Amino acid sequence: MAGCVSAPHQESTVGEYLSARLAARTNDVGAAAQAFAAAQAEAPGAPQVLRDAFFFQLASGNIETAKPLAERLAALEEAGDDGLATMVLAAHAIKYSDYAKARAVLLDADVAPYMSATANIVRAWLVEPSGGPEAALTSLRENAGDEFKGFYPLQQAFLSEKAGQVSEAQTAYQLSVMSFGGPVEVAAYGGFLERSGELEAAREYYQLMAETPGLARIPARAGLARLDNGAAPPPIAATTPAQGAAVAFYALANGILQQTVSQRAAAQEAGFKVGDANYNMPLVFDQLALYLDPSFDGARRLAGSILNVYGESEKAIAMLSQITPSSSYYQQTRIEIAGALTALDRGNEAVAMLRKAARGEKNSYDVRLALSGLEAARGDHREAVKILDALLAELPAEPEADAWRLYLSRAVSLMEMNDWPRAEADLKRAAELAPEEAIALNYLGYSWAERGENLDEAFDLIEKAVVLDPNSGAIIDSLGWANYQRGHYEVAVGHLEHAAALEPGDPTVTDHLGDVYWRLGRQIEARYQWRRVLELEPDDALRAAVETKLEVGLDGGDE
Repeated sequence: MAGCVSAPHQESTVGEYLSARLAARTNDVGAAAQAFAAAQAEAPGAPQVLRDAFFFQLASGNIETAKPLAERLAALEEAGDDGLATMVLAAHAIKYSDYAKARAVLLDADVAPYMSATANIVRAWLVEPSGGPEAALTSLRENAGDEFKGFYPLQQAFLSEKAGQVSEAQTAYQLSVMSFGGPVEVAAYGGFLERSGELEAAREYYQLMAETPGLARIPARAGLARLDNGAAPPPIAATTPAQGAAVAFYALANGILQQTVSQRAAAQEAGFKVGDANYNMPLVFDQLALYLDPSFDGARRLAGSILNVYGESEKAIAMLSQITPSSSYYQQTRIEIAGALTALDRGNEAVAMLRKAARGEKNSYDVRLALSGLEAARGDHREAVKILDALLAELPAEPEADAWRLYLSRAVSLMEMNDWPRAEADLKRAAELAPEEAIALNYLGYSWAERGENLDEAFDLIEKAVVLDPNSGAIIDSLGWANYQRGHYEVAVGHLEHAAALEPGDPTVTDHLGDVYWRLGRQIEARYQWRRVLELEPDDALRAAVETKLEVGLDGGDE
């Protein structure tokens, strides 16, 4: 009887926990938070369930809900949370300006090495309200450890500038740019130059950073616009413990994210298969940054980007929509919102939003580029080319390092419009501008191979692309297809099988493998691959071609 009474409770707990684990594996952090919370309510004495419930409340941005769970975890002798619960309790106290409590929480706190620099930064800021920025700087220097030393210069810069130590602040800001050089560091140093009245130095700095690929261009362009308009310089990004801790948590989030991305890229380059991206830990620290400073647009953009990667489109839109037109991140977030809308099959809204953003901003290069890509994806290649024509006409005599992408994008749309002469010219220009970019070389080489033109040059380009990116299924496919076009079927089949193993869901690669099997007299295997193409959602042209091959084989009959 006792077993009968307890069984439904146990089954409920197990069911909630399994649901939570499934949601966690699929990066549905909201569903995971709800399911782990339900499992924790059913089994309040289970430490692992408590840890998971706590963690996913943080990842969902529910810091107030996570706080009582953090208290319970901190009370356990072996919580196993690396000190994260302690950091959350400190953040909660800072949020409500209870600095004495925050100091007590962090006093002799045992945190994992990867969080030690962040903990030291937070401790330093907790000294500042009573001891001033000089005391905070002393705390920062005395507690600086070896882990993540690059996090310290930006905090030293904030505190030095607040203390009126202009020379020390400038050195620290420069070091912060050298250490990470992300958008927050770039904006902080540029703002310092503006506040110091060094407007020409600020302009030169912004112009240099505006030509740098990546998100650092965003604050640089905003700085240039500010200087052009004679607008007031931005304030110091962190002058309170909440703002200083927010930047520290954001820096940790960004550092972990970059490390994770690099590790995934290295694994892929080494030929390993990687699963879905998991950025939960960066998301946790980024949510803490937003909790402490809701106006921190850099942190909001990062959270929205991670949610977009996770396929949480509605949540990403809600997060990113809070960034206002006055923010330097506004245009970038319109692009990311457009991506989320497209994922929700709301392409018309995405196009309308990007068109509005492009009209409303003086420097709308990135928005217009994204709009051209969206138009191409919708099949309106004529409009995509029109946008790219205007962008290319604005290029300086010596274009930026990534200008080759514009030529490549226009070439793709021109080929869809059957304008090969112009497309070929653009592909050549892209390869000329980017002789070490595998994608640019491969696109020209593959296009020639597909058309049976310039096969010797095509081989040279593709083989160089393979050296540059040896684990790209698309490039290996090009090498196989170039051999196929030459009639070297025995050589081609090995490359095409390798490409299919690297890109099993690509309909074009699968189609090529079917073709080479047919040429080698392996008709059963060829038809199997062609049938797989139809299961992989090919475009209309490929579908029609494959259906014909399934009916009559290659060249209209069996060989």
